[in-house]
Amino acid sequence: MSQQSLTDDLAYLRDMAEAGQNAPLLGGRFLAWWGGLTTLAYVGHYAIAEGLMGLQPIAFAWMWSAYALLGFGGYKLLQLTFPTSKPGAESTGNKVSGLVWTGAGITLFAFFSGAILRSIADGQASEAFVWSVPLVLGVYGLSQLTSGLIAGNKVLTMAGWGAIASVAAAVFFMGSSALWLLGSCVAFLTVFLPGVLLLRGEPSETV
Repeated sequence: MSQQSLTDDLAYLRDMAEAGQNAPLLGGRFLAWWGGLTTLAYVGHYAIAEGLMGLQPIAFAWMWSAYALLGFGGYKLLQLTFPTSKPGAESTGNKVSGLVWTGAGITLFAFFSGAILRSIADGQASEAFVWSVPLVLGVYGLSQLTSGLIAGNKVLTMAGWGAIASVAAAVFFMGSSALWLLGSCVAFLTVFLPGVLLLRGEPSETV
């Protein structure tokens, strides 16, 4: 192999690496889905806790069961309908982001499964739901921060830091109904809105 050929190959590999690093993140639709659903779920929890809907405590378990079913059902539907022509799907940023969010999803699924089953067994909301707010915000924040830093995405990085910072406020408001409104607002601002922005920034087709 000649020196020129080796130089050309190295330049090609460098260009490919840079292209992969700068590829846009393609998970906006998933962030928007989970962020929007979580926003509504926390508003619903607040309404039930304050007696605004006239429901019994067991309603917490059924509402969060519906959240899990809708959440994962919608997630799978979004996966199945995801356009295969999107460029950048094999980039490092998108691969790492996919792995991070898969781990985050499994963690939250395990937590909420336990909380829902305990609530059904007791006939009232489990105290685990109270801890779900700082847990969800922390897991979302870490996942967004990791994805944003790997892909060099400022919006996602800032949203990640914002969600992580809100964990302190969530712990401070433990035992107060304001906790659910805080969780709803943070989910909307740091998960739903960044998801919409990512979705709008996605390329439409492979060039």
